[in-house]
Amino acid sequence: MRDPRAGEITFREWHDRWWDARIVEPRTLRGDASTIKNHVMPHWADWEMRAVTRMDVQSWIRSLVEKGVGAAAIKRAYNLTSSIMRAAVDDDVIALSPCRRIDLPQIAVKPPQWFTTDQAQSILDELAAPWKTMCLLGVYTGLRWGELSGLHRHRIDQRRSRLFVVEVNTKRGIKEYPKSSRSRREVPLPAHVLEALERHIYRLDRDSVVFTTVTKGRSGRLLDDGNWRRQTWWPAIEGARYFDDDGEQQLVPHYPPHSMRHTCASWLVQKGVSLYEVQHLLGHESFQTTQRYAHLQPDAHKAVLGAWERMETSLTIAA
Repeated sequence: MRDPRAGEITFREWHDRWWDARIVEPRTLRGDASTIKNHVMPHWADWEMRAVTRMDVQSWIRSLVEKGVGAAAIKRAYNLTSSIMRAAVDDDVIALSPCRRIDLPQIAVKPPQWFTTDQAQSILDELAAPWKTMCLLGVYTGLRWGELSGLHRHRIDQRRSRLFVVEVNTKRGIKEYPKSSRSRREVPLPAHVLEALERHIYRLDRDSVVFTTVTKGRSGRLLDDGNWRRQTWWPAIEGARYFDDDGEQQLVPHYPPHSMRHTCASWLVQKGVSLYEVQHLLGHESFQTTQRYAHLQPDAHKAVLGAWERMETSLTIAA
């Protein structure tokens, strides 16, 4: 039987017990700690757990909106609070979670940023040899930057023209994806990409990481995301030029390395590859993430346009 006095514990006290029992990745912990410090604790810290009602939670969400907190940050703060409350229910601290049927602000879905073939080629032309290969691989496989920089020589199957995504390079070094994760996957390699990759890896030991630092005296180390962007990616972007449809020379869009992944997906969808195949290729956990590319499908508006064409008469205006 639940002890009715258990709910007298404060939110902060229960949070501390909940936090110490969590099993999550260090990077997730850092982000969660920041969210709780900035958006959760200032409101809930001194509340008794039993005193929090559903309407109190809804009012808290409203206050975050009025403060100008972004929709994504609000969702993360709410999800953490909801997890804390669910744990309290499971441990008989409270009888019912107040985090139910709460209205959250809608998160605006940004269209993916991707490069045209001319733009991508101009970026490759600005890069040094090892990074040309790395970015060529990124554009044609959709690997995340951490997957590219964590790729090992023995994960490349040259005979079958495939690579296997197993390890990822993180701030804390190389780690393997869980075996249950969709991120662990097999990725096909186009012939010209495999050729470039073979030229790069032929001297590497079987267990070597494929792409590492090349600076004299510091070569062979794992790549650091921030350093690589600053020293390699952004200089290439700033130096890259391409010709638009009118023959005018233009700067390449100032997109981050992750746009190589968007570029891969965008090109494939435009060529008629199904969204489900793209989801598997990129290792998306949710199909909703892949649906961001739906508007690029060749037949995205075919039914609508076909309906207008089948109408017996059309509205017109005088020329």
